[in-house]
Amino acid sequence: MGTAFAFVVVGSLLRVPFPPAVARVVVVVAAIVLLLQEVGVLRFPILQNARLVPQFVTRIPFWGSVQFGMEMGTGMRTYSPTALPHIMAISIVFLASWQQALLAGAGFALGRAVMLLTFVAARSKNSADKAFYFELPRLRPLFVVLVIPMLALMVIT
Repeated sequence: MGTAFAFVVVGSLLRVPFPPAVARVVVVVAAIVLLLQEVGVLRFPILQNARLVPQFVTRIPFWGSVQFGMEMGTGMRTYSPTALPHIMAISIVFLASWQQALLAGAGFALGRAVMLLTFVAARSKNSADKAFYFELPRLRPLFVVLVIPMLALMVIT
């Protein structure tokens, strides 16, 4: 939720000089480009901080855990297999109210929790990795379809 809060604060400043119609066009164009990348029509790398948390973080009493939690929870240090969070980030920056930003942040947190809970529920790390490797590509079209109505609600309201 901290990231969503930061996005809505920055967005509140960025959108001041633009009429709402311009912000909607920016979001729709960005969403179309990212959705085309998501389904493989366009190919370009997604902006991400593709680094794992270093091993030494776990050896730092208390603050290592805080650093790990902040970096992973906010998505600031992670690999991203999808462009969908980028669509939500752009939508939050240009369109979201405070309430919508908090809901988006809660949704992101829930998504992060589902991934971690999948690893916990798996019988082994290999089976969890295998499930993500083989099942995520099959679920990707479903996630794309689910994003479209949420995006439409933000654009039309």
